[in-house]
Amino acid sequence: MQPSPFRPPMMANSSNSLELPPVQAVTSGAFPPTSNMLSAPPSRPGSGMQMAHLLQPMPQGPPPHQQLTSAPIPAPGPMSGPVPGPSTSPYSRFYESGSGSPAESGGLPDAPPVGSVPGNPGLFQTSPIGHHSQSAQQKRAYRQRRKDPSCDACRERKVKCDASDSTSCTECLNRKVRCQFTKDTNRRMSTIKQVQDLEKQLAQHRSLVDQLRSENLRPKHSTSELDEASMQQVVRLPEIDYKPARRPRQPVSQNLSEVRLNLRKYGKGLLKEPTPHRQHGPQSFVGDDAPSLPPKDLADHLLAQYYNCIHSVLPVLHWPSFTSEFEKVYHAGTLVGVSSEWAAVLFGVFACGAIHTVESNREEEGKEFVRISCGIIDVWQDSFNLDRARAALLASVFLYEVNSKSSSWVWIGSAVRVAQEIGLHIESGPWSAIEGEMRKRLWWGLYTWDRILALEMGKPVLINDQDCEIDLPYPVDDQYLTETGAVPEGQQITPLLATIHVVRSLGQLTRTLRWPTLTSATLETFERHFSTCLATFPPHLQPNNNQDLDPRSLAPAIYLQNARLLLYRHNISPHCQPSVRESAVDSCISISVDTANIISRCMRPHAGTDWRTLFASAAGTLLCTHLWRCSLFLLFQQEFGPALACVQASAAVGDDRAINASCGRYLAFFLQLLLDRLQRGKNTLEQDEEMLAYVSGDMQGTTDGNWVWQGSESGSELETMSSTPNSHPPQEPEKGWPGWEWIEQTVQYLSSEKQRQLEMQREHQKRFEQHRQQEQNPEKEIQIRQCLPQQHMQQGMESDGRDVNMEIKQEASMLQPESSVSGEDRQNNSAHSRMTIASII
Repeated sequence: MQPSPFRPPMMANSSNSLELPPVQAVTSGAFPPTSNMLSAPPSRPGSGMQMAHLLQPMPQGPPPHQQLTSAPIPAPGPMSGPVPGPSTSPYSRFYESGSGSPAESGGLPDAPPVGSVPGNPGLFQTSPIGHHSQSAQQKRAYRQRRKDPSCDACRERKVKCDASDSTSCTECLNRKVRCQFTKDTNRRMSTIKQVQDLEKQLAQHRSLVDQLRSENLRPKHSTSELDEASMQQVVRLPEIDYKPARRPRQPVSQNLSEVRLNLRKYGKGLLKEPTPHRQHGPQSFVGDDAPSLPPKDLADHLLAQYYNCIHSVLPVLHWPSFTSEFEKVYHAGTLVGVSSEWAAVLFGVFACGAIHTVESNREEEGKEFVRISCGIIDVWQDSFNLDRARAALLASVFLYEVNSKSSSWVWIGSAVRVAQEIGLHIESGPWSAIEGEMRKRLWWGLYTWDRILALEMGKPVLINDQDCEIDLPYPVDDQYLTETGAVPEGQQITPLLATIHVVRSLGQLTRTLRWPTLTSATLETFERHFSTCLATFPPHLQPNNNQDLDPRSLAPAIYLQNARLLLYRHNISPHCQPSVRESAVDSCISISVDTANIISRCMRPHAGTDWRTLFASAAGTLLCTHLWRCSLFLLFQQEFGPALACVQASAAVGDDRAINASCGRYLAFFLQLLLDRLQRGKNTLEQDEEMLAYVSGDMQGTTDGNWVWQGSESGSELETMSSTPNSHPPQEPEKGWPGWEWIEQTVQYLSSEKQRQLEMQREHQKRFEQHRQQEQNPEKEIQIRQCLPQQHMQQGMESDGRDVNMEIKQEASMLQPESSVSGEDRQNNSAHSRMTIASII
């Protein structure tokens, strides 16, 4: 129901309520008609008047000397047409022009217009045949130029409103609010303006509904094309020449030393001085309940394994200083009086070194060291140092290596927060040469580990690149770091910067993997960046180098190859087009072959040591996982040769690593599925959605990349499902599985069998070419046969009476296109392949 267009008379009462009189009272009793004015036509809905009738302008009357004073003309009936008059509406003048000034009209601006009803938007009591006097016409001219009604917002703020019938006012545009006329206190055009607003909204909603309906009616195969065309994937990768953006700080001219002194004295408990202006707090030391140290020979072995396998990748310790303190502790024979944080770092080094040995109980031994490391730390200590961040980082590294990834994720968060608390992420100082360099190395070590865990677990990164204001570390060994800061020339460059260049792009990669499909432009952008990173690698890590490779130096190359594989693997999702999925599989196969070539360089004796022992001690969780992913793609594409190299490397690690045992169990299951399909004669698996889901592997464990869990139970449904009597609980994986030896033997047999088939095809192709040449020159063959003795002609027949030429023709027919080969021949060949696979099973 529309609000009444009439403005009720102000009547004082106890309730301050306003009552709207009936139309008859307003038109007859409220304003008595005069001799020169006629009553306005009724405007209630029951009178038959439409909105268009209300907007009709006042018709032109006769000249003044023909002025009539007859009775008002009655309003037209419901079936009557509109009153004839000019086509120009006076309401456009009200919204387009401003009100006249009092000087122009000679009247007060707030005087009500004669013959009009206050509050009625456009209802004037005018007559098409009667006219006013000269004074009335002057007042009417001013009243018609009176200012337009204000919108709701302008009336509340009591400011000037310049709204028109088609545009909003300036105040509402500047304040970004909606300009509307809905309040009953507006004097004109409130109802009309509201109708116009509703019509605009209705038109917008209709347009939106039509757009959604048209999108739903489009073919499903065009969805990816629409997304690729409409969604602009913006990828910003860091430059290799890293220059941190520092915030400028304006110096203060006043001497505020007294203020600083008072803040240190009276601000305790309220504020802490920013780094590096903060004084070192009280340190905690190991008491009489100090844990016992392991034997010296075992400790030396654990330190050596840590240095060879972890320190080259994460050089967060100044090794000469650490070993010097280590010797002092063992010379004293106890940890009493040693800093608690340094003791926690020592046992963290022991734990990480133990995990890189070949002992069968290495995980249990390492876990005991981690318990001691975490127990030494004083949780009530509120002032931190570098060793506190190092201890948390080493705990995270060990937990990840024993496949406790969630706990590792929590501990890296603690390490990053400690580092930010002591200001490692910003440029500060002055520091000594060694301490300043170690602050950089510790921060970039935390940065590297944060990026690796985020990519592997599908989590958001903890460190924001915009918060880093510290330079890159020097790529030199610790022995060249001195207090003078001088670095001798000709020293060997470490792969530290190569690792940092790769992981700096992983933050953008984790955000990119949230998109449903990666466009070709996005893939090319990442590929160019990875090629630039590869150019910074040391010579022994270049792909065109064929020299022997130490598996303990594989980390930068594996980081790069793993990032490329996860990038292209994202497009094997069924949400992508078939051509995009096929291209993604091909790219993953190429990356897996490159990885197999790198791994094969490690399968050579190194300094008289068996490569299997060296590889097993150096392999970490990331390397084992990457080899598992590559093996899945290579087996899926039946590239058994490169797959054998990856499987042999994984078999060298064995079941002592928890993550590698899980990888082997999954590979055995996948290999059995592959053999079953090959036995049934299904040689191409590109259209097998079940096998593609298995190939995706841990991609189904990410939030944005999975697709097999869509439509599955979630939330409280899982509890309901587990409480149902007939429901089957999740089955634990079988502890007994064929083992790595069976996987290696099966892949090796498949590789040799495929190699034998390739050699047979080449031999058949050679015979087919010879037979075709003979058919092209039949006359020459007849002449040769006529010149040969009869006994030589008989050599073409074997002892069992078979014709050799006929056998060549039969073999050549096997190499012809499939359309030219009979169905019986194809069936025999397929049966032979199935018999071979059945013998393997």
